[in-house]
Amino acid sequence: MIMAYLQVICLSAFFFVSGNAQVSMANKNSAFDLNLYEKVLDPKLCRKQIRYMAANSSVLLAQFLDAGLRVPKGFFDGNADDLGNYYQCLAIDAPFGDSRISGKYCVVQVPLSQDLTLPGFSGKADALNVNKLKLGPAAQLVLEKYYTGIKGYRALSGTHLDDRVAHVTGTLFKLAVCIPRPCTTEVAVTTLLFNLSTIGFDYQELFCRLPNDKPWVSADSAAVLIFFMIGLLTLMSSVYELTHIFLLKKDPKSVNIYYRSFSIYSNTHSLFNIPKEPHTLMCLNGIRTIATVWIIVGHSFSSLSGLLNPFRAWEWMISFDGLWVSSTPITVDTFITITGILLVFTTAKKMDAGSLLRNLHIFYLNRLLRMFPLLATAILFDASVFHRIGDGPYWMAVATNAQKCREYWWTTLLHLQNYLNPKDICVPHSWYIAVDVQLHILSPLVLYWILRGRKQTAWFALLLSLTVTLIVSAIYNGFMDLPAHTISPARNDRIMEYMTKYYFHLISRIAPFLVGMMYGYILHLWRGKRVLINAFTVQGMWVVSLCIISGTLYMLYRVKQLDWNYRAADAALNTLMRPLWAAAVGWMVLACAHGYGGPINWFLSLPLWRLPGRLTYGMYLFHYPIIVVVNGTIVGLQYFSVANVMYQALSFLVLSFILSFILTVVIEEPFTIIFKSLLDKGLSKSNNEEKKLGEIEAFEIESRKDED
Repeated sequence: MIMAYLQVICLSAFFFVSGNAQVSMANKNSAFDLNLYEKVLDPKLCRKQIRYMAANSSVLLAQFLDAGLRVPKGFFDGNADDLGNYYQCLAIDAPFGDSRISGKYCVVQVPLSQDLTLPGFSGKADALNVNKLKLGPAAQLVLEKYYTGIKGYRALSGTHLDDRVAHVTGTLFKLAVCIPRPCTTEVAVTTLLFNLSTIGFDYQELFCRLPNDKPWVSADSAAVLIFFMIGLLTLMSSVYELTHIFLLKKDPKSVNIYYRSFSIYSNTHSLFNIPKEPHTLMCLNGIRTIATVWIIVGHSFSSLSGLLNPFRAWEWMISFDGLWVSSTPITVDTFITITGILLVFTTAKKMDAGSLLRNLHIFYLNRLLRMFPLLATAILFDASVFHRIGDGPYWMAVATNAQKCREYWWTTLLHLQNYLNPKDICVPHSWYIAVDVQLHILSPLVLYWILRGRKQTAWFALLLSLTVTLIVSAIYNGFMDLPAHTISPARNDRIMEYMTKYYFHLISRIAPFLVGMMYGYILHLWRGKRVLINAFTVQGMWVVSLCIISGTLYMLYRVKQLDWNYRAADAALNTLMRPLWAAAVGWMVLACAHGYGGPINWFLSLPLWRLPGRLTYGMYLFHYPIIVVVNGTIVGLQYFSVANVMYQALSFLVLSFILSFILTVVIEEPFTIIFKSLLDKGLSKSNNEEKKLGEIEAFEIESRKDED
């Protein structure tokens, strides 16, 4: 009974602690201690310390200067950032009377174009206004190239979507300065030099950092409590099962299912031993794994921070050579298609239209409960754990994710984040999880007619739904006038709107989902049958599918070019590109399932894909926070090269795999056992037909991670 009580407490702790966290969100849950920043400010003490160092401690003053302001390296390769020396600045600590002189790390933003009023001159000196400088042709060409490139790079770089549309009106330096703890940058510069505002010098303080400036908040308490309880349950459950099996020599099947639910031994064994059942779609493991790797590699490139040569990165990303990376957004529709295929293929085997309606609440609960454990874990990691495991000059990206999860954790758990707060999503890439759940909730509108058992009715429902979706999508895309890619230099000002009003939007994913449902229905009709397809038809379908895939990739390359500004074509691509991609992926699955895949089916069905295929949901959830955390810890600018980023991507892939494996064993598997048992008990009082739904978790093992 103790184990059962602990399990119930563990399930409820997240809601209880997070609910208390919502009450005092404004100040107590800030990623950094805002009160500390205000408390240390003392302009009078600041001036005293700076004057003291200037007069009596040139070495100490040199430490501040050495840790701070420098001219960015690689300016003509597009770099406008200088990180200074983050840890050296924060480590400065010297006695000063009754107090101490300590370092504070700040970042200021300085526009390249300045209108300065210089003493001894009448009017303004446009010292840095390129358009008014008298330059030779070569210098003018270099600076024009810089301005063109910086706009594109600023649209591409940055960990968060908000950064993609920032700083497009000109070049902005981001410079690190190290100042004494009681100072602001304005007071420090004015004391050391003179008041720069008197000559019209413009700059803005973006943020400052101090040692130990991360306050303990309720999200941290929730993380400690929940992970401690899960660790305790894991230890007790593992000891219980191992004792019964190896010391008492009892049959493993006689072990209480609840008491062993958190056991590492049985959960690891279950993860590695996936039964091969007849008529399963083995090729999906390979497709899922390869698509997940593609996404991780794509995010490794698109989330780069602190580059010495961002122009080179930008040029490569929009080039044909970089197409295999910049086209990764279409991969999402591969998973959407798989979700549609499996929804029909697995449900039609176990249920009819009547049982679907009678057990609709179980149909929904099953999906929501399967999503919940790892998604809630990802929220806690972003809100607390990841924010505390590192630091650095780019740590504001990690802190921003933490702040978003402390404010909007509930929208992510409710799968409404892509509508309620699309610009501030907790676990930024979880918009896909929300879309997946929303499609699952809407699916009975079509699934019911498929399960009626009549082919004409099923096809009429599918084709009508797809037709209506395409018409509505075409009208919507034509009216919204959005670009067709997350990288669109010619329409850079609409990227954020594209993301929040189309890319995250359900309307962009319904069509590929319905195409997937069509293929799932075909696979259901052909289940267990030997289907003979004319060789010419098979070859023609493969040619058409490969043409669709290659044509889609080519169009994704074209829309990234600077000369692309065809709005009607953008609307057409947004309407048709994804369902066509889904049709090509669906044919690949269908052909592989019925012996027409050849070497492609052999490769995608290899046993080596089984384990990573089971882990792709966790890998999808945790890879992006890992990338953000690692990028946030860099202390020096890096030189972009494809080989270097691929090396980083490999490390992100390995870390994501390891973390996903651990969390699947200690969190997802235990709660899957508990939820399945509870659902089975809830259905045990129903008739035998309804009991079949209790096995929904069993047959969904085939598609266990299609939601990533």
